Amino acid sequence: MSNKNISIFTLSFIFSTSVFANDTVSSFDQWFSAGNVHGAMKSYYFVQTFDKDGSHDSQIWANGGNITFNTGKFNGFELGGEFQGSYINSINDKDAKTAGNMDADGAILSESYLKYTLGNTIFKGGRQHFSSPFVANSGSRLIKESFEMYQIRNHSLVNTEISAGYVSKYQTRTDKSYYADNDFVDFEKKGTGRPGEFYDIGNSGMWFAQINTSPSKIIKIQAQYANVVDEVKALYTDIKYTLPIPLKSYIAAQFYTNSWDNSNFANNDLFGVKVGASHKNFEFFAAYTTASGSEGEHRVFRGVGQGAYYQFTTTTKTAGVAAFEAGTNSYQIGMEYKITQLDGMIRYTSFDNPEVGKDLDEWTLNLVYNFPGSLKNCALSVDFSVLDYEDNDKDATDLRTKFIYKF
Repeated sequence: MSNKNISIFTLSFIFSTSVFANDTVSSFDQWFSAGNVHGAMKSYYFVQTFDKDGSHDSQIWANGGNITFNTGKFNGFELGGEFQGSYINSINDKDAKTAGNMDADGAILSESYLKYTLGNTIFKGGRQHFSSPFVANSGSRLIKESFEMYQIRNHSLVNTEISAGYVSKYQTRTDKSYYADNDFVDFEKKGTGRPGEFYDIGNSGMWFAQINTSPSKIIKIQAQYANVVDEVKALYTDIKYTLPIPLKSYIAAQFYTNSWDNSNFANNDLFGVKVGASHKNFEFFAAYTTASGSEGEHRVFRGVGQGAYYQFTTTTKTAGVAAFEAGTNSYQIGMEYKITQLDGMIRYTSFDNPEVGKDLDEWTLNLVYNFPGSLKNCALSVDFSVLDYEDNDKDATDLRTKFIYKF
């Protein structure tokens, strides 16, 4: 089905649905009328500067948004979907720095799923957004990533959720996206600058199983196993312990390990620790991660999707992907400040890579202002990053401004 036909179908479906609160219904004709519709209008302006001789600075201004809809619940069944659009109003990007992440002109149906609830068990299948350590979509650009997948979740055990699923396809931000650490995805080779389609994950997809549990109020544990068939098997786990002292504080640890099917790839691990403490409106935190292995070996598998960065030394611009490089030690210190309308965070992250010229110091400033009163549901965010590489030719800055209205 073409994007145009999908758009017409989706909009017809949405506006045939009355906007009521989602609720359990007793008849088929109420299934749609008891649904709800919401979404967002977005305007993003990104600027990048580069120190390398011959490189051109990059600017892009894009507008768009999404409309999300779902039916009521009828005999445990629900239908849902999301329609996304991105339109480029202005661009100056001679080196195509935004081609794989922001430069997308068009629309796509990113969610189209069936959900069934039976007691404490939920099944959901079809196109859908999803976030977990090894399978996670990114929403940092106008087009939010998505997956074609089937999952089942159960929360019969107290304070515990057990889930499992199968992921067959991955929808990227643009049809020119390519990520080397996900090169088993059948990415588009000749993109035209439209939103990314749903691309096959390897030849046989990806299986996963996960558990999230809180054995007490001060301990949280999650673990996930993933198997990209014939490519890589991986395990992730973390634990967070809230310290029983007057000052609100915590300590956390995480561990990645993987086994590649390709015998030429080394099997490496990542271990991380993080501590944090908050007082009134301030939170202070520090983190350290270390990847095993030696220079030139394959990086630790982080997962599928540009949201699959669960390491404690994550950042905004690079997502902290350097932390997964073999033999790399990374640390981060930061502070977050929250008041009624304003959230702010500053982070300094350092990546010590064994390969000459690849060390990186990354400064990140994030600000979000939520408007009050008549502009309620509007938010303005500013993200500013400075990249300082050991190889000074790679130094860069990155500014992202976003205005979002949710309805």
